[in-house]
Amino acid sequence: MSKILSQEEIDALLSGEGVSEGAGAAVTEAVGEEQKEKLVSLYDFKHPNRVSKDQLRTIQTIHESFARGFATHLSTRLRSLVDIDLTSVDQLTYSEFIMSMADPSAVYIFNIKELEGDAILEISPQLVLYIIDRSFGGEGGVIQEAREITIIEQNVMKKIVDNALVQLVRSWQNVTPLTLELRDFETNPQLIQISPPGETAIMISFEVKISDFSSLLNLCFPYFVLEDVMPKLSAQHQIAHNQKKRSHHEENIVRHKLNKTDVPVSVNLGRTELSLRDVLDLEEGDIVRLDNRLDKMLEVIIGDTAKFLGKPGIYRGHKAVQLVSEIREGAITNE
Repeated sequence: MSKILSQEEIDALLSGEGVSEGAGAAVTEAVGEEQKEKLVSLYDFKHPNRVSKDQLRTIQTIHESFARGFATHLSTRLRSLVDIDLTSVDQLTYSEFIMSMADPSAVYIFNIKELEGDAILEISPQLVLYIIDRSFGGEGGVIQEAREITIIEQNVMKKIVDNALVQLVRSWQNVTPLTLELRDFETNPQLIQISPPGETAIMISFEVKISDFSSLLNLCFPYFVLEDVMPKLSAQHQIAHNQKKRSHHEENIVRHKLNKTDVPVSVNLGRTELSLRDVLDLEEGDIVRLDNRLDKMLEVIIGDTAKFLGKPGIYRGHKAVQLVSEIREGAITNE
């Protein structure tokens, strides 16, 4: 236990005077106890934070893009303005996610081929029935009581869920390419076992608003399914990826511009020296002797720089030159 300082010892410390060895030890012990208290932090072994805040923010950004894409599809399908807002990204145990679902529910299980695991898309039955009613020309009356989705209703919803998976693939493509396949449909959450009960899961919740109707939609990814791509969800990796992507894009722009650029190309057949009188006396048919031999390579000039050596000849009835070597910083490289 730490010793409580007397008023005299406190006054001595404030005035800069010496204190007894016992008092000094008491101060040191008191400070040590205070530091120990500061170092203590709570840790819940049932709810370990396996996903960093940085990674959660990236997951949020990915699924905000998904929400926008899927809302656009539903707006077109239902001929009504649809808003989908991401409300939360949480990590919890898989059993807690299962317990949070209503019974009956509309649960779509899809497989992620590249990650060798399954994930869940949960849509409230009220939202499913509302979408089906609007799809068949109804007014989409608000349904208070949830009921199980029939086989016919499941087939109608399958196209919409397939598009949701397409939007999910697009939202993840900047991180990693995914292949998603709808595997099963279930109404009883207790029968869904895609992960051990105690395994950490990532739950992404959305609010779907259509006119005066509002409902929920949830995505659930078991942690072990996303474990291999977790390093790609860090901010540093995203920055490096975006820079690389931007660099590749800029390279394509430059390459496209260069392909449309006209560059003067000429061939140096040889050199000679003539007086001004000789030039003035030149007539058609005169022969000018150059310093090049017939078996000597010709310089091919790009712009103002000699870049290649070549052989003169005829190609399809036209005068031509065959490139043989490249001139690079004074050295000649055979092509």
